[in-house]
Amino acid sequence: MSPRVLAVVVLLFLPRAVRAETPSCSGLYENGQYEAAVRACERVLAGPERPAEERGLARMYLAASLHVLGYADRVQQQLEALAREHPGMRVDPVRFPPELVALAEGIRERVEAEKLYAAEQAALRERQALERARGAIVLRMEALALVEPLNRVWRPGAGLSFYRGLWEGGAHVWLGGPPAFHLQGGLVPGRGGLRPFMGVRATLNPSAGGYGAGAVVGGRLSLPAGFVALVDVGADYFLIGDEAYQRFALTIHAGLGFDVRLTH
Repeated sequence: MSPRVLAVVVLLFLPRAVRAETPSCSGLYENGQYEAAVRACERVLAGPERPAEERGLARMYLAASLHVLGYADRVQQQLEALAREHPGMRVDPVRFPPELVALAEGIRERVEAEKLYAAEQAALRERQALERARGAIVLRMEALALVEPLNRVWRPGAGLSFYRGLWEGGAHVWLGGPPAFHLQGGLVPGRGGLRPFMGVRATLNPSAGGYGAGAVVGGRLSLPAGFVALVDVGADYFLIGDEAYQRFALTIHAGLGFDVRLTH
């Protein structure tokens, strides 16, 4: 091997060899070289690529070295960072002074209490937001189409509904001929994007001189930007004296609505 190639090989492997021979921060601490241990531990913590366990041990030995050197504020900072970043690691009472172990445990308990309090506050805010959403009054403008399968006819229509919490009520008008009107109300249980609807409905048909009532079931699907897809299936019995009109009607109406929140 030529001298030039040998020199290159030595230069490549020299840093690794130097690192291997450099005492670790734990070894420096055990040997009583506390200032050198501080510098070595800080070098470990400055490397984000280091394994989590190695970083945790380096922070522990850094706190211990600072404790011996009398840097009380820095000791507390390191122990708090240890508790937050490595909650499962404990300061070993065999290797470290009892006062340092007691300080670390006190800080760890405080950090855990703060985390628990923060989690409880986040859960409380979520519950409060949910309660506000349930208590808000929402107005929904609707464009609809109604189909009567038995009569094989369909009619366009429009609606205006409101809901608050589990309750929903609304009015629909059907065009494409003599107008007819629906008034319906019921429950929309659930919290997800797809919720069922169960209710009752009254129908006014002025052209036939009568009215009807029945049950209705359906669903509501929340869409982006405040839009809602909706479909209802109703069965109505009509109290109409004119025999030319059927007394029973099955209807399906579907459409698209847009929610406007009136209260927060």
